[in-house]
Amino acid sequence: MADGVVRAFLPRSQHTLSVAVVTAAAREARHCHGLKTGSSVVLAEAMAGAILLASLQKDTVRINLQVECDGPLRGLLVDAGSDGSVRGYVKNQYLEALGAPGPFRFRAVLGNTGYLSVLRDRGDGEPYRSSVELQALSLEGDLNRYFAVSDQVDTKLALSVCELPGEPLGVVAGALLQVLPGGDVDALRSAGEGLQASLTALLARDPGASAESLVLALAAESGEVTVRQEVAYRCSCSKERVLSLLRAMGRAELEGLIAEQHGAAVTCQFCGRRHQATEAELRAMLDEPQ
Repeated sequence: MADGVVRAFLPRSQHTLSVAVVTAAAREARHCHGLKTGSSVVLAEAMAGAILLASLQKDTVRINLQVECDGPLRGLLVDAGSDGSVRGYVKNQYLEALGAPGPFRFRAVLGNTGYLSVLRDRGDGEPYRSSVELQALSLEGDLNRYFAVSDQVDTKLALSVCELPGEPLGVVAGALLQVLPGGDVDALRSAGEGLQASLTALLARDPGASAESLVLALAAESGEVTVRQEVAYRCSCSKERVLSLLRAMGRAELEGLIAEQHGAAVTCQFCGRRHQATEAELRAMLDEPQ
């Protein structure tokens, strides 16, 4: 089963329904960062949520979903694009256990206070950021609160990580139902009440279900698929980007790196790759016009 995100237009109710399956991407993130079970499940849900947010955008855009909290996880960051690329990390990769199933399951890792923020970057130099305080202390609950408080668009989001024998990240998926201008708000609220349970039941019955088959199963009416996009864990880091960041440093900082380290090494937080700048490359920067 390939990861993907599918979005459908439901004409009778004037809703859109998006479903994302990010199982392989979540497992790749776990492998990159050496995540224990608790850390990997929280990051997996965040990746599904970020891909769903990106699927709502009409233009080429990147979504940054960030959580800061006072629990042992301390926080996370997921970067997702409308092109289906996603990457992310948590600040504490060693959390093994979550709480018991129920509304307080994630408080064991998120703690009691914090905030969730979403940054939309269209590449025009003017990113838009909005934040809400954590109240539900679950990604699903606080993302739904974000839509109500910040976006102020009637939306229902559901996230599900279904465990399979020997695999905590058995299936990772999310669904998002949103009303369009003039759409049936009451129908959305009614359908949204059972969205999470319906998604989880479908995944338990068919762990290999595709995003498109899940959309068709969850939709309360016939719809038209408007977006089909493969999803993959991809990182955009490169040595060229590292050199560009180093160029932005002051002359004194570059001279310090040359004197103390005879070069510079930067490890990407998203994928763990290590990029090395040689002493000669740093000296060449010093000779460039300011």
